[in-house]
Amino acid sequence: MNVVVIVLDTMRWDHLGRNGRLPVRTPNLDRFARRATRFERAIIGSFPTIPHRTDCFTGNVVFPRYDWKALGEEEASLPEAMRAAGYHTGFVADTKHMFRAQFDQRFDEARLTWNPPEDRPKPQDIALPIPAEHVRQDGAEYRSHLADMSHFRHESDWFVAQTAQTAAAWLQDNANREKWMLWLDTFEIHERWHAPQHYVDLYDPGYDGPPYEFPNYNYTDVYTKEQIRHLRACYAAEVTLTDRWIGHVLDQIDVMNLWDSTMVVVTSDHGMYLGEHRRMGKHTCDGADPWPLYEEVSHIPLLVWVPGLKAKRRVNALAQPCDLMATILDACGAKGPNIYGRSWLPLMTGERKRNWKVVFSSKHVGENSKIDYCPTRLTATTQRWTCILAEEGRPAELYDVKTDPQQKRNLAAKRPKIVARLRRDAIAFLREQQATESYVAKYV
Repeated sequence: MNVVVIVLDTMRWDHLGRNGRLPVRTPNLDRFARRATRFERAIIGSFPTIPHRTDCFTGNVVFPRYDWKALGEEEASLPEAMRAAGYHTGFVADTKHMFRAQFDQRFDEARLTWNPPEDRPKPQDIALPIPAEHVRQDGAEYRSHLADMSHFRHESDWFVAQTAQTAAAWLQDNANREKWMLWLDTFEIHERWHAPQHYVDLYDPGYDGPPYEFPNYNYTDVYTKEQIRHLRACYAAEVTLTDRWIGHVLDQIDVMNLWDSTMVVVTSDHGMYLGEHRRMGKHTCDGADPWPLYEEVSHIPLLVWVPGLKAKRRVNALAQPCDLMATILDACGAKGPNIYGRSWLPLMTGERKRNWKVVFSSKHVGENSKIDYCPTRLTATTQRWTCILAEEGRPAELYDVKTDPQQKRNLAAKRPKIVARLRRDAIAFLREQQATESYVAKYV
């Protein structure tokens, strides 16, 4: 069996059209969803970008020990396990952070498709088109994106288009191999939300105001309703643009008749606040104001196709990114190291009702944290409840996501036993994952 993994950075679960929550157009992902098993409660573990990929690649939840760092040579990884099982492995990405963190070095082939021209403008010379306080960290990253994308003219210039076309070519080059695995990773939906205008017009036609296309990673008080609407429209436009080019890869699988021999997984690393809870962005940039990981960020899309498997169309059990490695190795009959994650295949066939009673999500907030500007609150998630754990003078929050999916009614005071149980579970998990006692002490 061959394998294709597709990771869409910053893809909200409720922006997958098949989920029916919001009017966002994703016809190609919807087409794949009709074939695949859809996991309804896939929840992030380690946050954000690189910690998430580390969970996927190592089969472990790493945030109790460290946060954003290169994939250590001492850590076994999914592509290495697949290579040991005789697979030829390829990595095609415009997520440049992964190359900086040396994920590419674990593959037989790797191609970075984020390649701005050398003569692009200098970011410091670019004037911001909106007030600096309306953009994350006063626009430093926004200026870099404006420079990197200054040459965009046609849709094929966009990074996701480059990545999809390169991935489709990789499939053609390697389809005759006995066994292969391709990891496709696109940063496209991550801000800057700069899709071609015809995509923006799908969601905010006639808008003629300033180009609000980059969030402030702060509270929404600085925006007007029209500016928030346009930010949401630009995000939705990026989702639809990405869907169009992921469709190019799915079409390649179609025309090459690979579905009967190829496992395909589509997922994301996290979502994004688009005005919910008065927030715009996936995390704060204020080290003194750690943000909770509500459902808009922590609940991610997960679609899995395994040929020949008599699988259910939907799985309601909890799933998390660290399970990906175990699932792929299980589906391919490959051996790997002893890991924390558990295969989804028994859930997909109905052999098992659940893998986890509770999963935990956070950015690392211990002493060796390397990115202190985006702290988050530790979240415990069960099939029914999400609990933001109390810490350092901040009270616990508890939500019943079945009756209150937007998490507006905090039930912590009414259900203290549930809060206490989830706190105990979290402490046990942190210790099991070798967190320092000073880290654990935040929640004792």
